[in-house]
Amino acid sequence: MVLQVPAPDAATRESDGLRRQEREIIAREASRLSALAEGLGSRGQTEEAAEVRRDLPPSPLSDGVSRFVPLPELVPARGNGLSNIPAGGDVAAPWKSERARIRNETAEELFQMATRSATVTPHHYALADTCLRAVIARQPDHAEARRLLGYVPFRGGWATPYATRQIRDGKTLHPTYGWVDSSWVPHLEQGEYPSRAGLARGREVWVPAAQADAERADWNSAWEIKTEHFLIVTNVPLGQAIAFGRHLETFHELFQSLFADVVGDNLPLAQRFRSKTQVGERSDEPHKISYFATREQFVDHLRARRPDIGKSLGFYLPAERGRRGHAYFFRDDDGEIDVTATLYHEVSHQLLFESGIAGPAVYKKNVGNYWVFEGLGTYFETLILEPDGSVRIGGLVGPRIKEARKNLVENGRMVPLEEFVGYDEGGFTGGDIFLHYQQAIALTTFLMQARDGAYREGFLDYVKSACQGRLKGTTGRTLESRVGKPYEEIEAEFLAYLKAGGPG
Repeated sequence: MVLQVPAPDAATRESDGLRRQEREIIAREASRLSALAEGLGSRGQTEEAAEVRRDLPPSPLSDGVSRFVPLPELVPARGNGLSNIPAGGDVAAPWKSERARIRNETAEELFQMATRSATVTPHHYALADTCLRAVIARQPDHAEARRLLGYVPFRGGWATPYATRQIRDGKTLHPTYGWVDSSWVPHLEQGEYPSRAGLARGREVWVPAAQADAERADWNSAWEIKTEHFLIVTNVPLGQAIAFGRHLETFHELFQSLFADVVGDNLPLAQRFRSKTQVGERSDEPHKISYFATREQFVDHLRARRPDIGKSLGFYLPAERGRRGHAYFFRDDDGEIDVTATLYHEVSHQLLFESGIAGPAVYKKNVGNYWVFEGLGTYFETLILEPDGSVRIGGLVGPRIKEARKNLVENGRMVPLEEFVGYDEGGFTGGDIFLHYQQAIALTTFLMQARDGAYREGFLDYVKSACQGRLKGTTGRTLESRVGKPYEEIEAEFLAYLKAGGPG
């Protein structure tokens, strides 16, 4: 019998059409700006031409890698010397007027695209998020785009509600230490931290950083750090702990943007689209994180719950009741996989299962299809924070992908996809677990990024169904039906993608 895979459905065609329109808007802007720059160059205005070209959209990254730029918590008012955002209304020269017109018209088209993406059925919140970010890149003071992205007006500029609360509580955003009491800044910049003994007595006693960190080395005396979305307990040095927390917040923003359609109506962006008066986010419990200074402390703390914890690089324990579980990590400076990669892996599970789309144990109702959860976790291991604050994710990079290409392509050890997606948790973690993890990250990368993301939305719809425990074999839509190709064709294209080392 020949397997018949359904053609892409109306929702998929709608998604493809919206993505195509967004690309056309950006391409049209690029063409108009390029023509303007060429005209300036032909008249000898090389500096002006170069300035216009700086507004051209960046070229796509190689190997299917995605680039994400987090939004700042504070956006100072323009024209006060604190912001480097160019003033789109500067029309002192005709070419500036034309550039502003092109950028403003593009911003308006992108805003309409964002609105359309968020209101069609099914909703396409990820595309709406992308378009809104593009709007404020062109019109920094677009009030509705700012509101939808979680900002409120603040001192002539913009800020998140969380940032405004911090400032009103007497805190300042330090480039190294994040939000701290303003009175702490002189001490921190002199290498002094608050003594635990002093704080225990209700007083601020400042001591050398090494001494304060030593006071926190025992797990029972660990630092407690609160960020906007996380509560972190850790006994690593404070500087490392602060960096850890900032990585977490960047990852949280990336996750909510990239997985907006998986989170769906629980997404703060979706809630702001539904309510014209809502700003910021509804208050919620923080995600709980424990970060140990050593593997031994990590194992000792968790051995009673997980006797095999010594084999783990990190662990997420879902909540038994309520919505918040707990993620555990340890500092592993010499590990084959960087500790931040493990961080992103486990926290991706945490954010997925604590997003409100389903209870933390509902996924166990699936028949098979366990691979997708570890595929997503390992996919997030590819995340890299760049020096400029941007994020790179995906592509055929990292030690797992290296081994995947060796085993799946060179050694021909790939598990047939129909068998692979049929594994439950026991089947996936049993047998050759290392090969299974390699195939999971490679397959996820392929489905997220191959052919300019052609399979991404269908794959993420599959992810959402997996979280909700709706993959029942004959009663749930399979991976191949979401992609629109039988497993044999997916396998062939997947292996060609790995062999070529990049996007198809």
